[in-house]
Formats: sequence, structure tokens, C-alpha cells
Amino acid sequence: MIRISQLPLIQNPGQFYATEHILLVDVLLVGDAPRQMREYIKNTHGGFIYDKKTYIPITLTGTPESLLANAGKPIVFKFDRGFENHYHFDGNLNALLWHKKLYNISSLIDQSSVQFEREEDFIIQRYLTGYREYVEPETEEKLLSIPVQSPAIGLKAMRGLKPVRKDSAGA
Repeated sequence: MIRISQLPLIQNPGQFYATEHILLVDVLLVGDAPRQMREYIKNTHGGFIYDKKTYIPITLTGTPESLLANAGKPIVFKFDRGFENHYHFDGNLNALLWHKKLYNISSLIDQSSVQFEREEDFIIQRYLTGYREYVEPETEEKLLSIPVQSPAIGLKAMRGLKPVRKDSAGA
């Protein structure tokens, strides 16, 4: 059994692209299912309750290219008894790195099957309790960059003032 908490964390885009196989770890909220289905998912598929909501940890494996190629496409998780839920990856690699969701599993490629140990406390701490929304860093404006909207001089009157017109009769 493999402990996710002991796998090498991918921390920057260079490590991401240099990795042969990656593991994406996240949690999926299954709270819109009926109570009986939530209990079934909790007992059968490794789900857990946090803050009165039912979650299931999800693990997706593949290459960096396959992850980026599937960006924007919903990944469907089908459970028994006809219930299904969708996971969406929007393609924002920086957000995945910031949330610490990517791990290097290149050393596990040769294993015929990979099973993960249930680490409920680790998953709750990293992906639910400590969750903060990712905010894109603002890019610094450069001196030589062209402004998005070029300033127009003399086309609008300043607030409180009226444009001056020359009267043809006055001079």
C-alpha cells in the first residue's frame, strides 16, 4: 500500500514536465446524492464525512501530456446503483501546483497494480481544511509595454468643466 503523504510532491512546472508519470489527488463532493447513496459511497468507495458533507478522495494517474490534453473535459466517476459524479480540471497547472495536488509516481510504473492507503486525515488537512482559493499573481507592468487603452487627450471635458468654444462673432 502506498501512502500519498510520502510521495514526492511536484512543486514547479519544470518538475511537472520532467516527470514520466504523475498522480493527481483531489476530493470530490458527493453531497447531492441521496443519503443512502452517500452512506454506500462512504462504506464501499472510501468516502468520508467532513463538515457534514460526504467526500471521496480521487486519484488520477497518467503523463503530464495526458493531463493537459484532457483539460476542460469532465471526468465521470460512476458508482454502483446508477449514481455518477463529475470532476473538472480547468487546465490551470499553476493552481494544481499551488494546491499541492500533483505527485511524482514515476518509480511506481513497473508495479502491476497500485493501491493507496486510506489517509483520511492527510486528505482532509491538505485539500479541505487548509483550502484557499488560488489567485493568479498580477503581472508587473513594464516601462516599455504599450498601454491597453491609449490615452485620448482633449476629447473629453474634465469633470465640472465645460469645453471652450471659440465664437465666430466674438473676435
